[in-house]
Amino acid sequence: MLSLHIRATLTPLALLSVCAIAACGSDDNVTNTNPSTATVRFINASSQNIDVSNGGTVATGNNNLAFGANSACMTVNTSGSTGTGLAFNQAGTTTAIPGFTQSFAANGNYTVIAYPSSTGTQFITLDNAGFTPTSGQAGLRVFNAASTIGSIVALNNGTALGTGTGVSYGNAGAFMNVPTGSQTITFNTGTGTTTVANTGSLSFTAGQNYTLVVAPAATGTNTLRTFMVAGC
Repeated sequence: MLSLHIRATLTPLALLSVCAIAACGSDDNVTNTNPSTATVRFINASSQNIDVSNGGTVATGNNNLAFGANSACMTVNTSGSTGTGLAFNQAGTTTAIPGFTQSFAANGNYTVIAYPSSTGTQFITLDNAGFTPTSGQAGLRVFNAASTIGSIVALNNGTALGTGTGVSYGNAGAFMNVPTGSQTITFNTGTGTTTVANTGSLSFTAGQNYTLVVAPAATGTNTLRTFMVAGC
């Protein structure tokens, strides 16, 4: 009977110890939980140089990004709280460039593009999820940053790609499959129209997704500019 009494006394104490340990572990997890993050790459199609601040820090390689440049692939806090996520400044200053509102989902993958408009620099966030190139091919998405050209249709060696009736200014088309290796993409504004932009030779790697930007002509010229950036 004594033995039974001792076991009955010890069992609640043992359970209490286990609960206490579990509670301490729970507190540690709350205290040490890392914030949710997303993967983001920035592309500059605007007319001004830009510093990209991530969590309050402008990393080497993400500073003074000129037209056609892009950032490294960044791990960004998705909370969007001031000082924890992405911010964009005029190069070499702490002067913010207005117009960007962060909206990233945890574990997402995004491309942010700055591009010119009549009111200054605009930003667009593109979700990179949901497309995997067909085996042996690459993925390509077109972004139209040229306000004066209208909707643009992409062709590969004269054959229309998957941009349908065209990609309008300030928007991106859906990802589409393109052959790998050296390819030349041209643009017009619809069947029978003349070519308005030509990328020259581009190199595509199987399984990789790319964003191709069609941008305004440089000051003093009439030729639209294009450049391509690989996804993260």
